Amino acid sequence: MASSEHPAVGCKTCTFFSEAILKTIRGEAVGENIIRLAASFDPKCATCKYTLDSFARLAPNSPLQLTCPMRLDCFPQKRFFFRTGCGCWDHSAYHLELLPSSELAPTSVHYKIIDADTIDISSLKRWPEYCEQHHEDCRPTPTQPPVTDMILIDVDEHRLVQFPGTPPKYTTLSYVWGVLPDILETRISNFSTLQLPSSLASPEILPRLPLTIQDAIKVTRDMGQRYLWVDRLCIIQDDEANKSQQIASMASIYANSQFTIIAADGADANTGLHGVGSSRPFPELPILEFSPECRMRPGPETEEARYFTTWHNRAWTFQERLLSRRSLVFFRGSVIWQCKCSVWVEGVAAEPDGMVVDETWRTEKKRPAHLAFDRHFTFELKTPKRPDFRYFEGLVRQYQRRRMTYQADGLRAFSGILDVLSRTYDGGFLHGMPKMFFDVAMLWEPQAGSKPRLVAPGSRELMFPSWSWASFQGNVANNLSDHTFGNNPSIELTPVVRWYHAPADEPISFVNLTPHLARMFKQGGVGGLDLKFFDVPTIDTGGLMVEKEKLGWLLHGSVSVASFRMQPEKEETSKLVRVAWEEEVAPFVNYHFLDSSGKIVGRLKVPFTREDPVLEKDALCECIVISEGKAYYTRSKWLKEIYLPEWGLNEETRELEEFHFYNVLWVEQREGIAYRRGCGTIWKEGWDRQNPEVRNIVLG
Repeated sequence: MASSEHPAVGCKTCTFFSEAILKTIRGEAVGENIIRLAASFDPKCATCKYTLDSFARLAPNSPLQLTCPMRLDCFPQKRFFFRTGCGCWDHSAYHLELLPSSELAPTSVHYKIIDADTIDISSLKRWPEYCEQHHEDCRPTPTQPPVTDMILIDVDEHRLVQFPGTPPKYTTLSYVWGVLPDILETRISNFSTLQLPSSLASPEILPRLPLTIQDAIKVTRDMGQRYLWVDRLCIIQDDEANKSQQIASMASIYANSQFTIIAADGADANTGLHGVGSSRPFPELPILEFSPECRMRPGPETEEARYFTTWHNRAWTFQERLLSRRSLVFFRGSVIWQCKCSVWVEGVAAEPDGMVVDETWRTEKKRPAHLAFDRHFTFELKTPKRPDFRYFEGLVRQYQRRRMTYQADGLRAFSGILDVLSRTYDGGFLHGMPKMFFDVAMLWEPQAGSKPRLVAPGSRELMFPSWSWASFQGNVANNLSDHTFGNNPSIELTPVVRWYHAPADEPISFVNLTPHLARMFKQGGVGGLDLKFFDVPTIDTGGLMVEKEKLGWLLHGSVSVASFRMQPEKEETSKLVRVAWEEEVAPFVNYHFLDSSGKIVGRLKVPFTREDPVLEKDALCECIVISEGKAYYTRSKWLKEIYLPEWGLNEETRELEEFHFYNVLWVEQREGIAYRRGCGTIWKEGWDRQNPEVRNIVLG
C-alpha cells in the first residue's frame, strides 16, 4: 500500500488517467471514454495495485477479469470515480472515489492530512457550529418539545445533575451495551452519590464506567458542550416510573440533542471511541500518485452493509440514529458528521473549512450522486406531509431485522419512531399498527427464519398481540401493500370488519374508522350516512380469561367465519435454514386452501417452528375474513404468478382479468379468544361456497 510519506510514481496507465484528472481540474472538457482494461494496470505500480486490490476487496467472489474495462468518471464539480465499464452486475455496484489534493482543488472538496492515531476532536467543533448557523432544517422543531425532568452528566464536574424543568443544551450517546461485569448504572441506591462533584472520576467509580462513556464525556467537553445524556446513567434503572417516562420521551430526548455521538465501532460499552481514548485500529488511506502533479487519495469508507458492525444490527440503535437531528459517527477509526443537510468526514475539507461545494450534479441527476461518500447512507426519519404506509412498512422491515437482548422491548425500542409518526398518522398506533391503515397493516407476514416472541421457551403465550407484527422477531413484510397504493394500484383493498378496542378503564374505540370512511368517500361520499355508524357497541369482557392489563391487546368485531381443508404446497417441510440469532429453524410452509370439492381456492403462509408442528394434510382450519380485495391482471402480471398464485391454479379463475378475493386469518381458539396463526388469501366465490357464518369474535 502506498503511504502518505512515500507516494508511488505512476505508470503509463496512471499517466493516462492523470491527464484526464488535470484537464477536469482546469475546467477543460474530457470525454466519457476514459477507459483502460484491467490488464493494463501494472501490479508493480502501487497506485495500480491499490486500485485493483480495492475492487478485489469489494467483490471477493467476482474477481476482475483482465478484459474488464476500468473507467474513470470525471465531473466538472471535481469529483472522480473509478468503476468498471464491463456491465457485469457483480461489478456495477462497486466504485472507488478519488479525492484531489489541496494543491489541485484548494477551494473545493479535497483530502486533508490528519493524525494517523489520534482524532483532533477540537478541530471538529466547526461542524456543529456551521450546521447551527447555516442549516435551518437541522434546528429543533416546535413539534418536538424538550423533555422536562432530565438527568444529565455534567462533563466538567464529572457528576449527574437533575433538571426538573427545561434542560440546558446537551449531547446524547448511542452505543452497544453488551454484557459486561460490574458495569456502572444509576440506581435508586447510588443516585445521590453520583450527583456529588467528581463522583464519576473517583477511584471507586471510574473503573466501573465503560470506556465508551468515558470517551464520550471527553468528546462532549472538547466539542464545547457541557452536558451529556447516556441511557445507562441518565435513567434510574430500577425506578419504573422514571424508566417509563424516559423511554416514552426517547423521540424528544434525541431530537433535542445538539448531536448524538454514535459509537458505531463498538461491540460493547468497553470498546471506546477509536482515536479518542485509544489509537485507530484501521490503516491510513494512502496517497495515490498518478503523476508528480496529480496526487489523489481514496474517498473515505462509508457505512455500507459489508462494513456493518454490532451497532448497526442492534434494535435500540436503529431509532436512536433515526431520531437524531445530527450525528457524530465514530466508524472504522474515522469520524463522520451527518445532519439533515450534509455529510462531512474527517480528513476531507468541506463547507465548515471554507470550501465551496458544487452540488449541481445532484440536480442534474448524475449517476455518482448516490455513490459519493457525502451522499451515501443518509439516515434520517422522514415526516411526510401525507402519511405513507409503504415508508412505515419499510421502517418496520429494517427494524425487525435487528437484534435485541430482551424481546419484551420489541415495541419499546421502536416507540420513539411511532411517537414521531403519530403526529401525522390519524389516530396514531395500536401496538405498533397504524390505525389509519389498519386493514392493510394486518396483512403483515413473517419471513423465513422469523419466530414468535414467546414469554418463555416452549410456551404458547406471546409477548404482544398475535395480530401485531411485534408478536414476531425477525424480518416481516407486507407484500400486498406494494400493490395497494399509488394512482393506479393493481390491488384495491376494502375493509369489511369494524374492529373495536376495549381496554380496561378506558372508553371503547372504533379502531379502523379512518379506513372505513376512506372507503365511503371513494364510493361516493358519506351523504346520508346513518350516524349510528359511529356508535360503538357494548362490549362485555367480564367472561374473558385474561389479565386486566391485557384487555388492551384484544380486538372485538363481527366477522365472516368458515373452515377449509389444508394441503401443503410442497411435501418437503423439514429443510432448515440458519438465521440471524444463530439457531436453525425451518422456513415458512405454504398451504393451499381446498373447498369441499377439493379445488384450490386460496393460499396460506404459516410459520414453522419446533414448537408448532406443520399441519397435517387435509387438516381443517378455521379462518376469518379481515378485508376484501380486487386484483387487476392488466396492471400487474406478477400478481398471478407470485402474490396470488391461486388465481392461476383454479381453472375457474385462471383466465379472469380481475380476481376478487378475501384476505383471511387462520385463527386458533383458546378460552374464548381467537389467536392469529397465519395470513392468507381466498377466492371470494370459493369462500362463499363454504357457507360461512357471521360471528362476533375476540382477536387476541
